[in-house]
Amino acid sequence: MLSYNHGYHAGNYADVLKHICLLQAYKSLKKHHKSIIYIDTHSGNGMYKFNSEYMSQDKEYEMGINKLENYNDKNLSIKYYLKVLRQINNSKKLLFYPGSPLIMSNVTDNLDKLLFYEFDENEFKILRQNLSKKINSKFYNKDGYDFTKQIINKNEKILVLIDPPYESESDFERVVSTLRLINNKYYNLTVLVWYPILNIQNNDLFIENIRKIGSNIITRIELPITKYDDKIGMKGNGMILFNGSDFLIQNMKECIKELYKIFKNEDCNIKPKIQKI
Repeated sequence: MLSYNHGYHAGNYADVLKHICLLQAYKSLKKHHKSIIYIDTHSGNGMYKFNSEYMSQDKEYEMGINKLENYNDKNLSIKYYLKVLRQINNSKKLLFYPGSPLIMSNVTDNLDKLLFYEFDENEFKILRQNLSKKINSKFYNKDGYDFTKQIINKNEKILVLIDPPYESESDFERVVSTLRLINNKYYNLTVLVWYPILNIQNNDLFIENIRKIGSNIITRIELPITKYDDKIGMKGNGMILFNGSDFLIQNMKECIKELYKIFKNEDCNIKPKIQKI
């Protein structure tokens, strides 16, 4: 399983996929809605410096954003993502990696509302400091899955990022139960769920349990990085799109091919996929 503190993993290839997808989802919604509500269920602290204790330990960013930072090919989704990161850093060379709260607070406008959940008290305090000037943001030191217990206005368009650490199997189970609840009650939500591929059998079970929800508006994106075998470690990652637009899905189809070429290891024996489930 993964470490709860996202600083160990910030800027890795999983963050790249997740944040490109998030940015494209927001762009898609803003084509048709003047304002949205954005909900981040596992916010972290929002800012990760490359020379910090956490990031310098495993340097996962070297196999992630560092491999993409000088991208000069044609994919517009990747180019836009890098443009946003540089704007946040106020520098062509990245000095820190912004988490999803900092990314979204910089691309949204004051008509949007941003709700950030972070259960860890220390991370929560740092998050509030990092976003202290954002007047359209609210912060909750609570379990992020509980966002469904708040009053949700069905007339407003809502974008949700569910990005748990998957420290235990219960996170996979809670993701499925949350998607089932959303499918039954909240047609106006667009939901992005990030997940790691740690164990092939468990990954197949996770996808099958989502398929059993019985919705026709769920799409699976999967980016393999290394050979799918029984060795311990993350072999790739994916995104579940609930109620994703055709615009979002098409953009991610084009983008996933580029990311696969950039990040995959030589021994990778699985192709990337994007499919309805």
